[in-house]
Amino acid sequence: MSRKRIEAPPLTDRSQYRRISQKSVDELNQTLHARINSMVGLDEQLSNKIRQLQSASLTTKDISSISLSLQDMVSTLQKVSYNEIMYNQLVRENEKLKNDQSYLKAQLFKFNSLIQKMQKENTVLLEKIKQQEIDINNLNKKLLAEQKLNEETSKKLKRSEQRVQIILESNITLQKDQLKNNLIEALSENEHIKKDAIQKQKDYQKLQMTNNALNQKLQRLNNRFYISGKTQNEEEFIDQEKMVITFTEIPKNFLFRHVFQNQECKQFIQSALEFSTEDFIQHINSLNQESKKMQLTWLFNHMVNYREFSLTQNNFIVKLGQLIQLTNFNEMYNFITTLSSFFKVSHMYLWLRDFQTGFFINESDGKQRKIMCTKGAFRDSLESREAVNKLTAHKHMMYQTDKGEDLFQDNTYIFPVITDQALPAGVIEFSHPTHSNNYSDIQYFASILGLFVKLTIQKIDEDIHQKFLLKQIDMLQSEFLKLMKANDKFHFCEQVKVMQNKILQLSTSEIVFVEDNCLWKYYNQNIKKLDNIARICGQVAINQQPAYYANISKELNYNEIIDMYSIAPIFIYPIVHKSKTYAIIQLSLTNKQIDKYRFKDPLVSLTQISNQARLFCDYVTTAYINRFL
Repeated sequence: MSRKRIEAPPLTDRSQYRRISQKSVDELNQTLHARINSMVGLDEQLSNKIRQLQSASLTTKDISSISLSLQDMVSTLQKVSYNEIMYNQLVRENEKLKNDQSYLKAQLFKFNSLIQKMQKENTVLLEKIKQQEIDINNLNKKLLAEQKLNEETSKKLKRSEQRVQIILESNITLQKDQLKNNLIEALSENEHIKKDAIQKQKDYQKLQMTNNALNQKLQRLNNRFYISGKTQNEEEFIDQEKMVITFTEIPKNFLFRHVFQNQECKQFIQSALEFSTEDFIQHINSLNQESKKMQLTWLFNHMVNYREFSLTQNNFIVKLGQLIQLTNFNEMYNFITTLSSFFKVSHMYLWLRDFQTGFFINESDGKQRKIMCTKGAFRDSLESREAVNKLTAHKHMMYQTDKGEDLFQDNTYIFPVITDQALPAGVIEFSHPTHSNNYSDIQYFASILGLFVKLTIQKIDEDIHQKFLLKQIDMLQSEFLKLMKANDKFHFCEQVKVMQNKILQLSTSEIVFVEDNCLWKYYNQNIKKLDNIARICGQVAINQQPAYYANISKELNYNEIIDMYSIAPIFIYPIVHKSKTYAIIQLSLTNKQIDKYRFKDPLVSLTQISNQARLFCDYVTTAYINRFL
């Protein structure tokens, strides 16, 4: 009998067997062992059958039984082989599952450690978030408090502005009343003077008329005699030497350039204004053709030039009105530059002194320029306090740039700006006139412009000073309220330092307390103490009067434990209440506070400089007395 190939049933997907548990594997092992045991009996039966077949002849029934038995054996063998294959596969899958299980356990251990670490970090982050929320709440509270303070300060500023407005309005009304009274008095005096003048005029009017007629005849005779002796052209009766005059104030006898300076011309103009119509016609008809033409030309030029001069003056008055309305120096720089077309010069600059550095500054087109006036024509004008005329073709040294380079320039007129300060506030520069016959125009109008520039500078300085004073008072009042909220003396001292940094900026301050016949102060959260009332602070406490020291460290009574050390001058102010000294304020005046006055007023004294420090000490004294006494 041919042996058939045993074919196992097709295998399913391995992923199905991966889900088989250990219990299923054990049951399959038991089933396979039972099948193998049953196969032992079948082998014996098979051997018996073979022997029977060998010993005897087979019947048809025996052959059919044998074939059936063989078929059963074949099917059994197929099942056994399939089960063995499945068994081996399951064993391999089981080993693989064990390996995966151990790997998963290791991964699980790692994940558990990471989870624990992340939980710890999460707790730390939660604590930080809570702390940040607390900080944010505190900041919001501070922000609300600062907003309230800002609102209060804004209200105070508005109130102060209203007060200033009221004061200004009251001053204006007072000035108006004074002007009215002065005008009324002047009008009354003027009426009396008019009455006296009318009476006197009536007395000598007849004599004056006859005298004028005789003078006119005499002048006409002199004119004829002068003309017959010398003939003049038009250039000769203009005095060229007087076309350029140097002055800083308008002279009383100044003659505008369009009024001819020739003596004959002046006499004719004066007599022509005094002529009656008949006398003027008679005078003109009595002249020859050449003299008539010359005198009529003089008269017409006089009328035209005075009309031009009056229009120019009116235009200049409008510009001066615009100048006096300016509110800051940047507007002044730009406005003065725009006047170059009126003065008929190529450019025109206003240079103002910086009283802290000594430089002279000009701003135009958004650019700032600095110069030094230590030599040159600018220095000459500032030192002499008079205008300097360099309206010539020759180049002269004017000033030095901020880099120390000398600048030379021709056709320049320099006019100093003189204010109430010890040194001139600046200069006005007129460069390169576009018309050669307007030199005296520049000098005449420059003198008027300098006066109004002075008034505008003083007005702007006063506005800046008033705004600074009001701002400083508001700051002092707001800091005063903070001093009143101090919990103890240490907190009070710290708040005084904050107040001093805001108001006096670079200054330093200390408070020395007088208690139980000794002096002590806070120093870096520690206490320095002197067991008696002595040295410089002790002397101020005994005298109960403020004191100034230019260099306190060189004083004989200086004590480094209690007395403040500073290179700058020291202002010491006692806190006195009911004739008893309770504390002493020590305040240093920085060099910058002193240096900013060195050009504005070199002779300023230490007492004048420390007015701001005295005001600061008054507020601190009031707060200390009301808070602790």
